Amino acid sequence: MQLRLGGVNPKLYCFAMKRKMAASVFTLLALAFPHRSAWADSRELEIQLKTDYVGKVLTLRHFYHGDHLKFHPDGSLASDATEGPWTIDGRIEVEEIRLHGGVLEIKGRRIYEVFDSKSKPQDTLTILDRYKGKDRKDVEKLLRHSAVQIEVELPSTTSGADEVGSALHAVFVLPGESLMEVVPDYWRKYFAELEGRPYNPATPTENVYYVGRANGVSAPHLTYDPEPEYSEAARKLKYQGTVVIRLVLDPNGTEKDLQIKRALGLGLEESAIKAVRTWKFTPAMKDGVGVPVELTVQVNFRLY
Repeated sequence: MQLRLGGVNPKLYCFAMKRKMAASVFTLLALAFPHRSAWADSRELEIQLKTDYVGKVLTLRHFYHGDHLKFHPDGSLASDATEGPWTIDGRIEVEEIRLHGGVLEIKGRRIYEVFDSKSKPQDTLTILDRYKGKDRKDVEKLLRHSAVQIEVELPSTTSGADEVGSALHAVFVLPGESLMEVVPDYWRKYFAELEGRPYNPATPTENVYYVGRANGVSAPHLTYDPEPEYSEAARKLKYQGTVVIRLVLDPNGTEKDLQIKRALGLGLEESAIKAVRTWKFTPAMKDGVGVPVELTVQVNFRLY
């Protein structure tokens, strides 16, 4: 014989109460930890980010200088920083990446770019053999300790892969994108040739002459050419060489359409461009009249 309470089987009643209590506990846990599944997704996303980016080189869309940069989700700067040359402030080798509290944190090493004999960029670490003894130790220490930390705010603390990817795209140039769109104008022809893309100059050059006896165009004369300033990085690394710039000299002897033809690296192109823009020329002449000509000029960097 089974005792019934108000028509309810005691065993069934106890079982029902246990289930009800378990459901209540589960509800309390869910209220206390509302994003447990999001945490799991976040950890998985962080693992994927590490796989995709640690050990890789990323290029900033804007070449901000400094060892700690902060960005909003749209790629705008959230901290004070100035822009520098892409060969010093543009590229980062990722060493660590974390996703926490609605922030994507990237730690890495600034890559100081120089150029090989074919005018292709390379990490300065690859030319350490040029340095000997104490110089080599000093240079390697400087390059390996050029640390930078980047923080990218995300739209929320539970941002998914799409939102993280969008924030990364706003701050960095992704693989397959052309650097022609982010570098200064005077680098665009260089990257067009390097990437095999068409280059359309800002100013048409159909009527530009070349100096030569055959066409009766006399050479312009350089009347003022102050020396360029050394970049701090190049000076510290005792780096020397020559930057070659292609330009158009208008009928008044004014430089236009400056383009890097042969690069050196470590921000020396920017120094060269800045110097050449102050140079003074007499114009090229044809039949006694000033005419536009295309020239190449060399800017030498030597430490004495």
